[in-house]
This record gives sequence, C-alpha cells and structure tokens, in this order.
Amino acid sequence: MKRASLFLVAIITLTALAWLPACQSPEVTEPTSQDLYTREQVPDLDDPYGGLNLADEAPAFGDPMMLEEFGESMVQEYDDPIANRAGVAEMMRHRLGRHYLMITWGNLERDTTITFWTEWSGSLTVDPGVIILRRIIRFEEHDQILPRERRDLLEWESFTGPAFDGIVVRIIPTSNLSSTDVKDSTSVVTFSTGPLAISFTIDELRDIHRVIQVDDAGNAVAFNSIYIPPLGCPKGFLGGIWKDDPDTTDVPRGTFRGMWMSDRGAHMGFLKGFYGLNSDGDRVFFGKWISLNGQFNGLLKGRWGPFPDAPGGFFEGVYLDRNLNVRGDLKGIWKKGDHISGGGFFKGRWATRCPTLTSS
Repeated sequence: MKRASLFLVAIITLTALAWLPACQSPEVTEPTSQDLYTREQVPDLDDPYGGLNLADEAPAFGDPMMLEEFGESMVQEYDDPIANRAGVAEMMRHRLGRHYLMITWGNLERDTTITFWTEWSGSLTVDPGVIILRRIIRFEEHDQILPRERRDLLEWESFTGPAFDGIVVRIIPTSNLSSTDVKDSTSVVTFSTGPLAISFTIDELRDIHRVIQVDDAGNAVAFNSIYIPPLGCPKGFLGGIWKDDPDTTDVPRGTFRGMWMSDRGAHMGFLKGFYGLNSDGDRVFFGKWISLNGQFNGLLKGRWGPFPDAPGGFFEGVYLDRNLNVRGDLKGIWKKGDHISGGGFFKGRWATRCPTLTSS
C-alpha cells in the first residue's frame, strides 16, 4: 500500500490543530439556525453545535491530505459477474432485507515506521448463501480479486505495509428466500487469512463494529456491518483518522476526519470534526459532513468514551440537517495510534431515521 511520508503526517497534525477546541466559558447562548448560517466557525465543546456553522466548504474541507487519504480513488467499484448469474439476479429482485459488510485489514493505525509487508491473501465464504463484491478499498498493483467460480466464495491476494486494504460486499443468505426477514437464517460467514480466521452468524452481522488486533505491529482486521430491512431507510459506512492532540496529556481531546460511504461503499463525501471534554466533564464530539463538492450535508454531534477492558472505545450520536432536525444516527469504534508517526482510526456506520407515519 502507499506509504504516507513524514511530511504528510506533519500536514495532518497541523491541519488537525486548527480544528481543536479552545477552552470556553460554560455560559452559552444557543444559536438559531439562521445564526448558524453566517457565524464564524470556532470549535467549542460547550456550544450545542460545537461552534460550527451550516455553510458549504471547499471540497475535502480544502485539505490536500484528505484528498490524498480519502479521495474517490481509494474506493473502487467492482463489477462482480456473480451478480449477473442466473438465479442470483432473481434473488436480488426479491424484497428481502439487505446485509452489507465492510472488512478492512492491515495497519489500520497507519504507522509509517512499518518497513515490512504482511500477506493477507485469503477468502470470504457464506454457508449457505451468495457473496456479491461491491467495492475494493485501497487495492494496488500487487493486490487483486481472484476469478470467481462459486457464488458463495470470494478470494483475493493482498499485501499491506503501513496502511490497509479492504472490501465491501453484499451477503444474501439463501436460507431466507421464503421470508422478508433474515432473523431465522442459519447462514455462517467466514473470513479466512493467514493472520486471522473467524466466523460470524448472519444474525451477528446485523450491526457489528469490531476490531481484532493480530500482532504487536498494529495489524488488525475491522468488521463493520449494516442490515437494511425490507423498505428500510438508507444506511452506510464511516471511516477515517481519529487522532489525539499531541500537545495534550491531561485532558483528552483531538480530531477526526474521514469519508462517508453508502451501503455499497460508494464515496458520498467527507466528514471532519473534533472531540474532547466539555465544561461538565462530558466526553462529546462535533463535526460536519459535506458532499464530494463541498456542499453542507449535516452537523454531527454525540458522545464518545473508552472501552473499560479493551484498547480504544466507542462513539455514538446523530446528524442534523440545515434546519437542525435530526436526520439520522451514528455509531462506531475508534482506536488511538500507538506511534507518534501514525494516527488512530475510527470505523462505523450512519443510519437515516425513517419518517414516522401518523394516522389522522
């Protein structure tokens, strides 16, 4: 994979510091939506909306490093011939719930001191069922998807250094074709590589966000899944860098930045924000989601915290539209980098809230 230079790491650090919140007075007057259109952005953990505004931004927030790390070329659409096979296309026309799974493997912390390669060549299987590959993530010349012979088996060759590779797939459990739900399915999904082999039931893959470390060098595998029921509202994935402020040791705070993806892994835009403790001691985060061309798509706000018995932690919150109405929910996991040269990461999902139907 591409190795980020120390120069680019310095750019990340400097641009991140511009989004770190300064100490603020706990006395806050809540702004109106009109105020939020025009006010200057000053990150503030005590403000109801983080001191951010509703204005559009430059593409990728005007940050060259975001384009380098999270540009559209990082996630490539894959035309899977399995989707056109007789029988599979018919399955996809059924009004079934949809399972999507994003798997990323390698050095998720982006430790630029890594000087060796790790082989991740392996496979993904579902028994019984169908796997349709939708996107490949950060594949380069030495990485490839092997020709597909079976609809229940996906194989690849992959090697990572100081970064990672990944895939986004749709999984169709064939045992549920007589139902519009998959809760009774017995299908099992198995990820198998040299560093890690693990299986999940299809029910476990409704909303899983899990990272499994495989060595002391930072290599790990992240599993993020979503399930969209029949006639369900849109959902998708989140991912990026979660990085502590290097100048702060007593009060945790930092920044995050990354990409907003559809259920199929399509690049839908960028997100950027900050986290820390407010004046009440609450762990909060705020951020902004923009489209690929910089158009405002939502304000992000929520809470975060460490896991009590494992490295890293969780985040959960909501995203709001320009009228400050809650449009959906966010959740996921994060882990700080163990090396000064590499940032941490976050992985998760977003989910649009379905409109509530009321009877007259």
